[in-house]
Amino acid sequence: MTGTWWALVPALVAIILALISKEVYVSLFAGVLLGVMFVAWFNPWNTFDILVTTMISSIDMKIIIFDILLGMIIVLLSKSGGSATYE
Repeated sequence: MTGTWWALVPALVAIILALISKEVYVSLFAGVLLGVMFVAWFNPWNTFDILVTTMISSIDMKIIIFDILLGMIIVLLSKSGGSATYE
């Protein structure tokens, strides 16, 4: 399916769902799931296997640790009243 217009369908589905439902994360996951289903030829077990294998192999712990620390700083600033001036 690579190199055809079918490669655009998951992205278009994600964009349209995001615009309609206003739920960006759910829409992005639906687009990713549809893309993986295309790759697995709509086989449920292969879809699950490809999705999990790809997610596990692409995890970068430095990014996850950075995101956790960034979230902690944001919560600390919020609890201390540092963001009250922006409201």
